[in-house]
This record gives sequence, structure tokens and C-alpha cells, in this order.
Amino acid sequence: AFKKAQEPIPLAEALEKEALPEFPRALGTLVHYAIARHLDPENEGAMAGLLLQEVAFPFAEEEKRRLLEEVRDLLRRYRGMLGTHLAPLEAREEDHAELPLVLPLGGTVWYGVLDRLYRVGGRWYLEDYKTDHEVRPEVYRFQLAIYRRALLEAWGVEAEARLVYLRPQRLHAFTPGELEEALRALEKSPGEAPGAG
Repeated sequence: AFKKAQEPIPLAEALEKEALPEFPRALGTLVHYAIARHLDPENEGAMAGLLLQEVAFPFAEEEKRRLLEEVRDLLRRYRGMLGTHLAPLEAREEDHAELPLVLPLGGTVWYGVLDRLYRVGGRWYLEDYKTDHEVRPEVYRFQLAIYRRALLEAWGVEAEARLVYLRPQRLHAFTPGELEEALRALEKSPGEAPGAG
């Protein structure tokens, strides 16, 4: 488990315990970047521009082609969820992408970047996009609990916290009780990310 530190702890690091292999890390980075900027997977120029990101530099040309195809596929899946599983962009009264959050809690300062926060019909939604092959929401419960609490404290916003699994086009919403339980587990082991690894 990740121990208490003097410096703020990035949530991704605390939860993963070790770095992801390069390809999945690059894929996740590029997909999140493209979604935040509403890039069109059919726009060749925009897609080629993704390969100018530093995270794509280590790959050979064939790996870059594969990386770009996976990014395109996941973007298409994301777009397929808009209007069905997710509110369409034009229906959102407020919409914030890549929102940095910090929360001092349990003797540690936790920080991370929330993929999406938006409001529709006066209701707030906090979403975290996942490119995982497996749907395992319990792995991310603590992460979303931290994000939800940070939003509540900083903005006074009660948001529904949801994981958006892009590959299977599935949505997993956590109940407020599930998220509070994850934070209570932190109180029992200060400085450690409950359920990490």
C-alpha cells in the first residue's frame, strides 16, 4: 500500500503502485486528451497530431499505427455512448474537462485530474474514462471517492460519480454510500489508498 508522505500523492500512482506498461499508458493518455478536446476520430489531421504527443515518441511506426487505431476505436465507442449512456455535449449546461483536484484527507494530500464534470438539468455528473479490457469498478472506487469529496469541499457540488468503460461501452455509477465507505477505510489506514493494487 502507498504510505503517508510529506508531498502530495498522485492518485494514479497510489492506485497503480507501479507504472503501467508504455502502450496502455500512451493509449490512455491519448484517448483522454482526444476526448477532452472533442477530437473527431475520422479527422486524419487531428488523429495524426496525437502522435506528436511526447507519450507516443518511444514507439516504432507499426506500434504508432496500432496505437492510433485503438485511439480511433475508443473515440468512436465514446461518441456512440453520447446521447445514450452519457448526456450529449450540447445538453450540458456546464462542462469541465481535465479538472485538477486536491484533497487533504487522512494525513495525506491526494491529487488527481478528473476526466469530466458536467451539469445537466441541474444535476452534476463526475466521470472517469477507462480504457481497461476488464470491468472492475472496485479498483477505482477510492479514486472516485476522493474526486467526489474534493468537489464537494471545493465547489459545494454533490455529483454522481461514474466510471465510463469505453471498450464495452458500459457505465458504472457508485452510490454515495459506497464512496463514503471507501473514505472510511482510509481513516482506518491513514496515508494508504484502500483497495490499491
